[in-house]
Amino acid sequence: MAVSPVSNFAPTLNPSAAIEVDRLHEKIFEAESVFGDAPFLTTALPNGQSETTDFKTAIQSAQKLARYLREDLGYDQGDVVAIQSPNCTSYIVSLLGVYLAGLTITNVNPLYTAAETRRQLKDSGARCLIGSTIFSEMMEDAVAGTNVDQVISISLTDFFSPLTRSFLNLLLQKVKRLDRPFKGAHTRLVDILSADAPHRVRYVDTLEPTRDTIYQYSGGTTGVSKGVRLTEQGLMSNIAQFALASPELLNTPQQTMLLALPVYHVFGMLASVIAITNGGHLVLVPNPRPLTNMKPAFKKFKPDYFPGVNTLFEKLLEEDWFLEYGRSLKITISGAAALHDRVAQRWMEVTGSNIIEGYGMTEATTLIAVRDHSKSTAKGSAGTPLPGTEVRLLSNGALTQAPNIVGEIVISGPQVMTGYLGRAQETKASYHGDWFKTGDMGQFDKTGELHIVDRCKDMVLVSGFNVFPNEVDEVLSACPGVGEAASAGIRSEDGGEELHAFIVQGERKLSEADILAYCRDHLTGYKVPRKVHFIEELPKNPIGKILRRKLQDCL
Repeated sequence: MAVSPVSNFAPTLNPSAAIEVDRLHEKIFEAESVFGDAPFLTTALPNGQSETTDFKTAIQSAQKLARYLREDLGYDQGDVVAIQSPNCTSYIVSLLGVYLAGLTITNVNPLYTAAETRRQLKDSGARCLIGSTIFSEMMEDAVAGTNVDQVISISLTDFFSPLTRSFLNLLLQKVKRLDRPFKGAHTRLVDILSADAPHRVRYVDTLEPTRDTIYQYSGGTTGVSKGVRLTEQGLMSNIAQFALASPELLNTPQQTMLLALPVYHVFGMLASVIAITNGGHLVLVPNPRPLTNMKPAFKKFKPDYFPGVNTLFEKLLEEDWFLEYGRSLKITISGAAALHDRVAQRWMEVTGSNIIEGYGMTEATTLIAVRDHSKSTAKGSAGTPLPGTEVRLLSNGALTQAPNIVGEIVISGPQVMTGYLGRAQETKASYHGDWFKTGDMGQFDKTGELHIVDRCKDMVLVSGFNVFPNEVDEVLSACPGVGEAASAGIRSEDGGEELHAFIVQGERKLSEADILAYCRDHLTGYKVPRKVHFIEELPKNPIGKILRRKLQDCL
């Protein structure tokens, strides 16, 4: 049974935000015709084994899955299908299949517990779960008490040759103990695809591009994760906007992109769809940890493009193998968290790759603004708003674009969500008139570039002064001998807040006095952390974004 997303609140998109966009299904069918036998999807395993699937095979497989969902299972528009898997060819095929069936997709974090998975399945109203056999036991528990009436199992090895698949399955199940077949009722994707059934049926031609296409759950970094209602039109608009802002990135067909970011995350999902629209070869890494898992893929496929995040770039620069194989990169895409200028500079020096940095969020499909590091030298800039996207700062109840005024960033554009699933009041509260409130604090400089100051909820009030942890983090991370660093406001005994620093040691062992002395040299007095805590690891989400709210748990 489909979940009703009805809300009485409907913000009006700014007319100037309208841009010409393609229909995704037309781009998919065009890719099958134009790129046919060209490589599309590769699953690259840590042991160096890989299997590449061409556009024709992958898209016809997606059409077969679409037919199964509609004809065999009887699903219809509004029904929700959940996908929970590491990066692999079967994930992208499933993603395309659900879309081509005209159904609604909800991507589920494969690292979720059964309770977390069950919550999203219930909240989204999912009827079907397409899940990896790596997580069979957890998923069997998770579907209990939900609306899920069908499980389709997928594997990292589905698109490998039968002989190689048998060997790898034995390795995963018996040696690595990472995989086992589902014990409950289910259908295997490989059986659906091997069935002798027609697949060239088009279900999406007559569907509105403004329908709910994706329920993408926000990261939950500031509370309980919510379902964000995204449309096909919003997704394709965001890609069109990105193409206008960075034409050299999207207008060069058949480039190779190595994707270590999880496809279930909105950043990874956008990168996947970009590959379809420009005939790109997508090399999928199921698990980038440890970082040497990516070495065979870099060595063999010599990727042109690489999406990533600040923490990933910083760690890769410490790897000897990356210093050799990373030089194939032409363009790097940074997102999900602020890219530190010193990391960007070092990355470009080592790889010779330019960096396109994106600022965005799930509620904006993905992107709001971009910065081309080869052109922008403004320290700490998040770039300029995408074409068709309007950005203002909400300061003291008024909207402004004036430089050097700090305020909450509010946006209007075709990529903005239609609301939170089943949360009409929260949807309404997230707007200031027709402007969506991002929850980020920012300011414009004199050239019109946007600078992200920090999350509204992360701001710390110290002795009456506003302190933004992002600024402190960059100073801490630049301190010689620091491996990783983050800061956060911690409740003090008198009921106020103190800024504390959390440090992961590098090769050189530092003391609290060393850290504080460095901060005093680079920060005004009230921004210097009150205390320093040395910890083994910073809490992060699976994409590498630091979870500031969990630093309290490290005390």
